[in-house]
Amino acid sequence: MTALPEGRPEGRLDEPRAPATGGLGLRTRRAATNLFPPLLSAVIGLGLWEGLVRWFAVPSYVLPPPSQVVLELVGEWQYLLTELGWTVLAAAIGVAIAISLGILAGAAIALSPTVDRMLTSWLVVIHAIPKVVIAPLFLIWFGFGVQSEVFFVVTFTFFPVVVATITGLKSADPDVLQLVRSMGATRQQVLRKIMFPSALPIILSGVKLSVSLAPVGAVIGEFVASNQGLGHLLIRAVGDMDTALAFAAVTLFSVFGVLLWRAAEYVEGRLLPWHPSQRGDFKPGQK
Repeated sequence: MTALPEGRPEGRLDEPRAPATGGLGLRTRRAATNLFPPLLSAVIGLGLWEGLVRWFAVPSYVLPPPSQVVLELVGEWQYLLTELGWTVLAAAIGVAIAISLGILAGAAIALSPTVDRMLTSWLVVIHAIPKVVIAPLFLIWFGFGVQSEVFFVVTFTFFPVVVATITGLKSADPDVLQLVRSMGATRQQVLRKIMFPSALPIILSGVKLSVSLAPVGAVIGEFVASNQGLGHLLIRAVGDMDTALAFAAVTLFSVFGVLLWRAAEYVEGRLLPWHPSQRGDFKPGQK
């Protein structure tokens, strides 16, 4: 038998090696493919909006055309970015506090039946209270300013993290837990090596939901307890019948929310490179 050259698999002696192709071009094409549908829908939607507003001569104080909103964004960009900065600050501090406390509280409830019985009912009762109802109390307790906004964000974003942490930790495979315990693993080792890693995808889902709610909590806090931020800007713009400025603020708010969500997705991808949702292995309809 003829000896095969080292490093060449059998059956491929005469096949030329495939030239190395750069992944940059593939990634660029994939990104363009993913961006095209939303960009097309945005162009169509904005075009219809502009055309209908001008066709029916809708007053700008009722519904400004997109072109006027863009002019407002360009003309007032310094003012808008300054107010956005206050909203970002309150949202970032509040969601950081909520995630930290939510994971700790969820872990305590999931790991201790006593803590579960003590805290769960209280958390459900507090979460069921409409947030706007307690706005005057926050104003009394924390004063007028960014501190009240932060606590508003915490009340909006705390509960999803708690629920996700409890669900994730209680979803660990009982057979695996029994196996590692029979091998002498301590409680801390079981939590650190088995329960928390298996719960991480669910916990991060709760974190993503909380991150998406953080700007909402910040803006509502600015409605009632602040003289700065996008929420306060919206109140002033509506009071002055400056609807174009209000739409500009809403546009910035939407962009901020999308960027937060993308940042959370990026962190999720970095922490869960092994998960099927990040590798692209999950394909609905295929066995």
